[in-house]
Amino acid sequence: MFTQCPHCSTNFSISDQELTVAGGKVRCGKCGDTFNALYTLSKHPLSNSEPAEVLQISTIDRLSGDNIAESYQLTNENEAPPEGTQTSLSTLKWGVFGLLLCALLFAQVSYFMGNKLAQSYPALRPFLEQFCALTHCELTLQRAPDKINIINRDVRSHPTIPQALLINLTLQNGADFTQPYPLLKLSFFDLNHRLLATRTFKPTEYLSQEIDINSGFPSGRQLGASLELIDPDRQAVNFEFEFK
Repeated sequence: MFTQCPHCSTNFSISDQELTVAGGKVRCGKCGDTFNALYTLSKHPLSNSEPAEVLQISTIDRLSGDNIAESYQLTNENEAPPEGTQTSLSTLKWGVFGLLLCALLFAQVSYFMGNKLAQSYPALRPFLEQFCALTHCELTLQRAPDKINIINRDVRSHPTIPQALLINLTLQNGADFTQPYPLLKLSFFDLNHRLLATRTFKPTEYLSQEIDINSGFPSGRQLGASLELIDPDRQAVNFEFEFK
């Protein structure tokens, strides 16, 4: 708010709090004239024959009746913001800086540990895929070997090789996404379920050479797997398959 001395036409900046304390009566710090600031109160500086003095810092005295009780300094719009405002701005700056640091940290973790994050937290995978599309990082296929099912199995003596076994399997990817072809673990047991032999096979060992292993096992797809093995033991009457 602004008020104007009626004697010398000097404009002063004044707050509502100052008007309340002064009761409207003030003394001009330039010419010493006493006047009621409420009479010339305005949102903008009033016209003045001396424009250079409009925004100058001047002093007016508060009056109590006809006696001067105390004085205070008027301020203009160019004065520094209150301490509370500065504190709020500083807090905001540090908050923005902290968010930028968090974003940078997430970007670094996503770039160097994207595969572990995607595997441990599948919900993050769509965001990681978008991030890798921008940064050209590599994100491997999501794994879920427990979703791979054996639709059909056939274990028999090899028709042409003595003391050998021929194993044919039909596999299906029950996951709703393409995943890498798993490792196939085969174990043999006797009648007492005592382990006699075990071995883990790579996809290249049980899949046809016509299959593109790098493209992954499509969702819902069925495919055949075949193994030719030396019979581990005549007592091996039970077998078990496990995917890893």
